[in-house]
Amino acid sequence: MVGKVDVKKEWWDNIFAPSSALAVITTVDGQGRVNAASFGTCTRVCHEPVYISFTCGQGKDTANNVLETGEFTVNLVPFEQAVLDKIVVCGLEFKTGINELERAGLGQLPARVLRPPRVAECRSHFECRVEWTKPWASRMMVCGRVEAVSVDSDCIDESGNIVWDKAKPAHYCGHPYSGMFVPAYDKPTQSYWRYDGKDEDFRDGVDWRNRYTRAE
Repeated sequence: MVGKVDVKKEWWDNIFAPSSALAVITTVDGQGRVNAASFGTCTRVCHEPVYISFTCGQGKDTANNVLETGEFTVNLVPFEQAVLDKIVVCGLEFKTGINELERAGLGQLPARVLRPPRVAECRSHFECRVEWTKPWASRMMVCGRVEAVSVDSDCIDESGNIVWDKAKPAHYCGHPYSGMFVPAYDKPTQSYWRYDGKDEDFRDGVDWRNRYTRAE
């Protein structure tokens, strides 16, 4: 198995890419029991400092654990069939106290700073301390500040950027598509954009002409 490496703080924002991806979120309750749940939408919502947000059902184990302990770990899932087949098991309605990682046959690694473990088969991991929660309807939004990031050693380059064909992040298509997934990394392409407006269209001091530069 490829070893994990800790990521320097100035690269944390680089590693959560794409900005919304399929994730397994691990939490622990007050007794230290592990819970794991799969989430189709988990999003980086602030760059510096790095914050990650997701929503979950009120009364679910994830929500209860977040409120009780104030911690969660986001594990981004690779687009690999063997892993995806196990990830969906984490979405089943197990009883409280059952470790979904064990039932799904997924490995767990100790976190670097917080308590919720990392999922071994996932490529990158973001340990978060809850900043705030917001309940509405039957859902609860959770926003956490990233406290530590680790990644498979072959999934990060010398500049602190993701190696796409190694990390292979995935997207979830949604319930209407019966649990289908699509690769979020396939054939990244550079955009070639133009805008024919004037400087007056933008805020003072904004260098909009050089907003995007071509990747080498």
